[in-house]
Amino acid sequence: MKKIQHVAVIGAGLMGLGIGVEYARFGYDVKLFNTGKTSSEAAKQKAKEILNLMVKTRFMTRAGADAAGNRMTYYTDIKETARGVDLVVESVLENLPLKQAIFAELDAICPPTVLLCTNTSSLRVTEIASRAKHPERILVTHYTQPPHFAPLVEVVAGDKTDPAIVSGVVEMLRKMHKMVVVCKDTPRFLQNRIQRAIGQECQAMVDEGLSTPEMIDNVICYGFGRRMGYTGYFKRLDLIGLDFASGLDKAKGLQPWPPIAGHLARGETGMASGQGFYEWPPEKREQFLLWYHSELIRLMQQDIARGEI
Repeated sequence: MKKIQHVAVIGAGLMGLGIGVEYARFGYDVKLFNTGKTSSEAAKQKAKEILNLMVKTRFMTRAGADAAGNRMTYYTDIKETARGVDLVVESVLENLPLKQAIFAELDAICPPTVLLCTNTSSLRVTEIASRAKHPERILVTHYTQPPHFAPLVEVVAGDKTDPAIVSGVVEMLRKMHKMVVVCKDTPRFLQNRIQRAIGQECQAMVDEGLSTPEMIDNVICYGFGRRMGYTGYFKRLDLIGLDFASGLDKAKGLQPWPPIAGHLARGETGMASGQGFYEWPPEKREQFLLWYHSELIRLMQQDIARGEI
C-alpha cells in the first residue's frame, strides 16, 4: 500500500466530519466535501468545537489542536476534493444507489493507486463497488459514532478487495489508536447486528407495556451496559463462570451452548480455572479485576456527585 498523507472525506456531516478530525489529528492533510456552502461552513465550525473540547479535556494541547484545524480544508466540488489525495473516505446517507454512483465517480476521478473507503454501516461493500472498474481498492472502514471519541472501526473487504490493501489500512488505523475488527462482508457487520438485537427487544418491552423508555435506559446505563463496557460478553461469562452460566440454562430447561459445554468438558470454567474463552493466569486475572472494580467505583462516585443515584 502506498504511503498515505492526503485524505479526502466525502460527506462531512455527523460521521464524516469526525473522521476528518481524526485524520487531521494524526498529521494527515484532510479535504472535506459537502454539497453546499452552508453545510461546509457548519462543518468548519463544528470541527473547531470538537478540537476545542479536546483541548478543554486535556486530550490535546492548544498547539496540537490548532495544527489539526489548519490541516483541514473545505470544498463543495467533489472533483476538486478528490484531486491529489491518497485516500478517500465516503460518509454519505445509507443509500445503495447513491453510494454506487459516488464510487463510480470516484473510481473515474482518482488514479488506481488511490484507496477508496466507505463508512457504510449496513450495506455490502461488494455491492457498493459493483459499478467501479477498480473494486480491488475499495473497502469498508465503518467508524463508531462519535468517530473522534469512539475507538472501534470495523474493516470489511469486498469480494474483489486486495488483501494487501486491507492489511495496510488496518495497520494505519491501529497506529491512530483505533480498535480494529476485521469483519465479513455481510449486512450490518457485527456492531449493528448486536445493537439491532438489543433495540428490537427494548422496543418490544415498551410495546408490551412492560417498561418506559426511561426505565430501559436506566437498566442499560446503570446495569449490564456499564459492566459490558469493560467485560464485553464473553469475558463476562468467564468472570461469572461457565459452569454458572451453564447451570442457568439448565434451570430454564435449555441445553448449554455447545462452545460452553466444550469448555466445561475440558474442565475450563473461566477465570476461576484459569481458562475459558480467554486465558486467565493469576496475575492477569487479578489485574483485570482490580481495574474493572476500580472503574465501577469511579463511575458510581461520579453518579453520586451528579445526584444521579
